[in-house]
Amino acid sequence: MKVSMPRGLFRSGSVRPVRTLVALVAVAGLVAGTAACKNDADNPAASASPSALPSGSAPPVDVLTEASNTVATLFKGTFRPPDPATRIAAKGKKIAIISRGQQSPSSQVPVDAAAEAAKALGWESTILDLKFNALAAPDAVRQAVALGVDGIVSNIDCAYAPNEFGEAKAKGIKIVPLFTFDCTDPTVAGKPGESQFTTFLNFQLGSTGEKVDATRYNSVGGVIAASAVITATNGTAKVLAFTDATSTILNYTHAGFISQMKRCKGCQILEEIRFTPPELADGSLRAKVRDALARHPEVTAIRGSHSAAIQLAIAPEVVAAKMQNKVIVIGGEGQEHDLDLIRTKQGLNMTLCTDSPWMGWAVVDALNSAFNGEKPRFPGLGAMLVDREHNLPPSGAVQHNVNFKSVYRKAWGVG
Repeated sequence: MKVSMPRGLFRSGSVRPVRTLVALVAVAGLVAGTAACKNDADNPAASASPSALPSGSAPPVDVLTEASNTVATLFKGTFRPPDPATRIAAKGKKIAIISRGQQSPSSQVPVDAAAEAAKALGWESTILDLKFNALAAPDAVRQAVALGVDGIVSNIDCAYAPNEFGEAKAKGIKIVPLFTFDCTDPTVAGKPGESQFTTFLNFQLGSTGEKVDATRYNSVGGVIAASAVITATNGTAKVLAFTDATSTILNYTHAGFISQMKRCKGCQILEEIRFTPPELADGSLRAKVRDALARHPEVTAIRGSHSAAIQLAIAPEVVAAKMQNKVIVIGGEGQEHDLDLIRTKQGLNMTLCTDSPWMGWAVVDALNSAFNGEKPRFPGLGAMLVDREHNLPPSGAVQHNVNFKSVYRKAWGVG
């Protein structure tokens, strides 16, 4: 079977099929921190790189063919519904949701979705906003404990408040991560610590039932973005890669992107530009983008780590430099404004549409299972690449066919 490559950003022709690619990611990307396609039927990060799959008998292929197959898969979408099995709603629970920064849609969207899911379960929830100040994490955890919560959804890495999370866990409070990592991950502290989170999303790979570790899961989002860049430039990309250095999940996604780009012999990574969340608010990131474009007039592709970076800095500077018809920009999380930028050719060409609202509901589902003394259920999830010629509706958000909220409500017995 031949898969015809779509027109638009991508070259014409056909590609040989390789192994079916079905891996999960959140990327995301996102992310990454990540917002998403809206609607009850939304989709998180999922999909595809042969390196993310179990070994098999498929012959080796060149990176451009591999990237083209990945892109073809992602244009089709990889959405899978959550496990529909019954898991009755735990009664009378009170939770706190710690947000990395409600100023950014990459945190605000999934955090608000988690609060919505908690309400559907009949729980009381309180959002504690760190306002991009990771040093406030210990106080936020202490505040959650003082509120007498039964559970915490954490949108901040454990290592920013290891002792406080440990104290909360010792009191029997259930803790689940939302786009964040346990203290066992060494990224923040420089060395692994003791696990403090109680439960995690039950990601699996394809139909094998194999569990996917978080590092592998999150790096796939970067591999997908790199594959899109490689395909769009026919393996000749000259890339500027932007990433938020303070987010563990984005560090892994960025690493996946860089690793895949380095496999492209005709591509060149011109520069990796790291930034912090406050630079989004004070305009510093826009200046970094402007300076990078001035240093590298030869750039042909830009990768942004999440919607906030794209919307607030990268896209505006690409347009200001009148480079929107020269440079392919991939990033964002499939938010409606990301789609508006693609529609109007205002500094964004493509996004991996993920569904952070779905992720918000999924982590609350995992927390509910923990309250009931059960293992977390498979959350489903998926992803879809969007450009001007693929999966872009005339207006509004991207649609897909998984009504995840209805699946969860029925599984919980709440409607």
